[in-house]
Amino acid sequence: MTAGGPQRCSAWLRAPLAVFGVAVCLASSAIPARAQQNTRVEPPRQPPVSSQGRLPVTGCSGQVISDIVVITQPPFTDKLPRDLEWVRRTVRAMHVNTRDEVVRQFLLLKVGEPCNQIKRAESERILRAQPYLVDARIRAYDDEEGGVRLEVETRDDFSLLFEPILRGSSPQFRGLRLGDNNLAGFATQAAVEWRDGLAYNDVLGVKYTDYQFFGGRDELRMEARRDPFGQRLNLEVVKPYYTDLQRFAWVASVGGTREPLRLLRGDVEQNAVNVRRAYGNVGALTRVGSVGRLKLLGLSLTREDERTDSAALLLTRDGVRPDTLGAPPAPYIRQNVMRANLLMGIRAIRFVRVQGFDALTGAQDIRVGVQAGISAGHSLRIGPAVDNDRFVSTNIYIGWGGEKWFAGAQGITEARYSKDRDRWENVIGSGRAAWYFRPAVRQTTVIQTEWATGRRMQAPFQLSLADREGGLMGHRLSQEPGARRLVVRAEQRLVVPTRLNVADVGLAGFAEAGRLWSERSVPYSLDTPWRGAVGISLLAAVPPRSRRLWRLDLAFPVSNDPNKRVELRLTGLDRSRTFWRDTRDVERSRERTAPTSLFTWP
Repeated sequence: MTAGGPQRCSAWLRAPLAVFGVAVCLASSAIPARAQQNTRVEPPRQPPVSSQGRLPVTGCSGQVISDIVVITQPPFTDKLPRDLEWVRRTVRAMHVNTRDEVVRQFLLLKVGEPCNQIKRAESERILRAQPYLVDARIRAYDDEEGGVRLEVETRDDFSLLFEPILRGSSPQFRGLRLGDNNLAGFATQAAVEWRDGLAYNDVLGVKYTDYQFFGGRDELRMEARRDPFGQRLNLEVVKPYYTDLQRFAWVASVGGTREPLRLLRGDVEQNAVNVRRAYGNVGALTRVGSVGRLKLLGLSLTREDERTDSAALLLTRDGVRPDTLGAPPAPYIRQNVMRANLLMGIRAIRFVRVQGFDALTGAQDIRVGVQAGISAGHSLRIGPAVDNDRFVSTNIYIGWGGEKWFAGAQGITEARYSKDRDRWENVIGSGRAAWYFRPAVRQTTVIQTEWATGRRMQAPFQLSLADREGGLMGHRLSQEPGARRLVVRAEQRLVVPTRLNVADVGLAGFAEAGRLWSERSVPYSLDTPWRGAVGISLLAAVPPRSRRLWRLDLAFPVSNDPNKRVELRLTGLDRSRTFWRDTRDVERSRERTAPTSLFTWP
C-alpha cells in the first residue's frame, strides 16, 4: 500500500456505506501502487519484433525459453475500405492496447524455464478466457541456439461501453451505461450507470472489476447501485480456478441488498414484497491429483441473513401504495444462519478450441469431459445466527464433441434442511442442455433446452415466460407466474460473406417454445399451455471475430396468451466464456454464499 493509503482507508471506513468504503479503499490503494510500478526508471525497451518469416517449431518439448515477445493488437488489425477507414482511425484513437505486463502475468511459462506444451496451451486458453481479448496465440520459434523464442500474440476486443436505454414511449431516452472493459489497457473494467426512475428513485450505479488485483491473477469485483426501490452493495476478492496447473483457489465476499420482488398474479395487478439480505463468505480450495484428472477439497465459512416484509405493496406508475386488491402471498420465514461448509470437486476435463458456436465466427474453448462441485454445510449457532439447518449445493457439467459438433449439459441444485421443522426447504434447481452442429464454416445449428424449478419455498420465488433471459420472445408482457419452467429453442445461423473488414455479419431463423407448472409454495403459480414464438435475426460481431454477438431479433408469438406482442429486441452479449449462467429470476432467490466463483470454472 502506498504512502497515505492507511489515511485514505480510515476516512472511507468511517463512511456510512462501510462495504463500499472498503471497496473504494482497496481500489484507491491498488491504483497508485500500479502507477508507481509504471513510473520506475527502466532501460529503454526495443519494440517487439515479430518472428514472421521463421518457421515455428513443432511444439514445446523441453527446450529452454530464451525470450518471450508479446505483441498486442488493436481491435481492427486489417485495413478497411477507403470510405470506412475513418472507423479504424477513430477506434484506435479511443482504444488503448492491453499492456505487455498484463499479458505476461497470465503466462505459465517464464524465460529460462523448459518449454512445456501443456503450459503453453493452458496459457493460451487463459488469455482467451479474458473478456477484453478476442483471441490469443502462443507460437514457439527456434532461436538458433538450441532453445526457443516464444511469441505471444493477442488481439483486443473493442472495450468502450456505451449503452443508451431507449423506449418507444415518452420519455424515449431512459438511461445510459458508460465505461470501459479494459481501462487504459490495465485489465480493469469500470462502468457507471444512470436510468430514469420515473415516479421512483433514479438508478445510479458503479461497477469496478480488476482482473489482475495487485498485479496477480486474482480478481477484485466491486458494485454499488441504488435501484428505484432499494440498493445493492457487493465486494468480492477471488482467485479463480483458471487451470489444473494451479494449486489453490480462494474467495472472500461481503455485501447486502434491499429490493422488492415483484409477484405476477394473472389478471390482477402485480404486487411485491420487500426482501433484505446481508451476506458474507470466505473459503478456499486445494488441488489433489494429477493434471487433467483431479480432485478439489476445501472449506468455507458463510453468513446469511434474509428477511421478507409481511406486507405486500403495489408498485404503480405514481408511486408505492398498499395492496388491497387480492389475497397477499403466504408469510415467509426469516433465515439467519452461519455455516461451516465442506467444498469438494472432481474434474476430468480437456479443452477444444472451436469457432462459431456461441460467437458468430470468434474462437472459444469448450470443455470436454465431466466436472462436478458440491458444497455441504452445517449451521453454527454463534452470536445472532440462530438457525439450525444443513445446506447442500451441487454443480454438475458434462460435455463431449469437437470442432464440428458438441453436446453439453449443466445443472445447479441447492436445498436447505431445517432441523427445527424436520424437512427440506428452498429446493432450487436450474440448468441447460445444448447441441451445436457446424457442418460448414458459415453454418451453425443450435438446439437447446433450459429448465428451472423451485419447491417447498420459504423465500420469495416466482418464474415466468416474461423473463428477458429465461422466457420467450414476444411474451414480455405475460402475467402468468409459475414454479417450474421449461423452454426449448432451435436456431439456424448463416454467416454472410463480406469484404468490408468492419464486422462479421450473419442471419438466423429461430423457433422457441415453453410452458410453466404450478407448485403450492410459490404464490399465484399456475399451469400454462405451451407458448411459442418464431422469428428472424440480424447478427453482427464488431470487430470481426469478436465473441460479443449483437442480435436484432424480430419475434412473432405463437400462442393464445392475451398479452403476446410482436417484439423487436436488440442485445449484445458474450456467451462464449461459460457454458451457462443462471437467469436473473432464479439467481435472486438462491443463497448468496454458494461458492459459484470457485465452481464456475472457465
